[in-house]
Amino acid sequence: MGKEWVLSLVLATAAAGQADFRNANWGMIPAQVKALEPGRGADISQGAAETAMEYGGIRMGGIASRVVYIFSHDRLQRAKYVFEADHRDLNEFIRDFRNIQALLIERHGKPVLDRAIWEDDSTQLEPKSYLDQDRASPANILPSDPNVGLAVSLGHLKLVTQWESPRTRVAHVLTGQDHQVTHEIEYRGTEAVKAARER
Repeated sequence: MGKEWVLSLVLATAAAGQADFRNANWGMIPAQVKALEPGRGADISQGAAETAMEYGGIRMGGIASRVVYIFSHDRLQRAKYVFEADHRDLNEFIRDFRNIQALLIERHGKPVLDRAIWEDDSTQLEPKSYLDQDRASPANILPSDPNVGLAVSLGHLKLVTQWESPRTRVAHVLTGQDHQVTHEIEYRGTEAVKAARER
């Protein structure tokens, strides 16, 4: 497969506005995806079943992030934005989540899943029964709420929103463990979703 053919396919796909993630489509080979990130150096890591191609220095919704393309059998199956904000005030992660959430709703519409999952109420003033009922959606979790950022960093609270389309599942997640917060958006091709369900 010549480089000119790959570049022509990439440009045609981008021009048609049919991209699944950034300018890439599910099923692309690594060379095609590389051509879509010109001037950027990729960090590549090889696992037993998957290869990850990572690009830093990306901004999404004004927040520093990196982009990871994940290939299985040399074909793009999923990709994600991993946010790299480092906040001393842990509740700022809630603000970041809400800002990105607004962008995703504008782009993808109403989510099919929108949950605030409480595993532990020990950092909160209200019991878990109240939290599960009245603070069960990310929209009900505010940056001004005491200790919600701490709850996320300890794994006590997880915010999850999901969208489905014929070609892609999008999951926006804020979670944590051992005082570390992870904020990311994962895009997964529907064929990869089906394969994961069948395992």
